[in-house]
Amino acid sequence: MANYSLDLTVSNPQAKELTGPTIAQIYVKTHTKDEKGMLYISPQCLTLSEIEAQCDRIVKEIEGIRKKAQREFKKW
Repeated sequence: MANYSLDLTVSNPQAKELTGPTIAQIYVKTHTKDEKGMLYISPQCLTLSEIEAQCDRIVKEIEGIRKKAQREFKKW
């Protein structure tokens, strides 16, 4: 099972009997912070191969979020 650090939240005001458009936002689901408060969505990488794998993972997550958003917006 994959561990995702990003996700999508969608709010449909019509479902709550309010006016306005559907609103979608990407948020940070999991992260770590260092002593300076820097927020990280990947582990520490010691090689180019490791950082490339993390970049690929993040791109895949973003693509998944795009598909999820497309499904959500089709509902409304």
